Amino acid sequence: MENGSKSIYIGIIEGVLRGFFMTLAILLIYSVAVHFVQIDESITSLLIIVATLLSVVYGSIYASKKAGRKGWLNGLMVALIYFAIFYLVALVSQSREAMLTIKDLARLMMCAFAGTLAGMLGINI
Repeated sequence: MENGSKSIYIGIIEGVLRGFFMTLAILLIYSVAVHFVQIDESITSLLIIVATLLSVVYGSIYASKKAGRKGWLNGLMVALIYFAIFYLVALVSQSREAMLTIKDLARLMMCAFAGTLAGMLGINI
């Protein structure tokens, strides 16, 4: 494996990790807010989607800037890996069936689209 492709993989892994830390920070702030204020369930669902997309965008931009080439592919890889890990954690924590629903597929498509666009943006920043 040449050194250039190795740095791309490291950038993707770091992008995914940065995305998860961003998600963790957003959800931590949200949990503190929920402690003090009553918030509707629909807001919680929307916040999780927004936090996921923001995290994928951040991780994809980071990975693409670090790699310096093939931004769309780096962003897509960050989004797919992020979603796969996020989905596995949701499966384990909620004890639900290992079946992708239409809602999950829609989230996957949104993540892939946002990651691809953010990866292209990250190259050009």
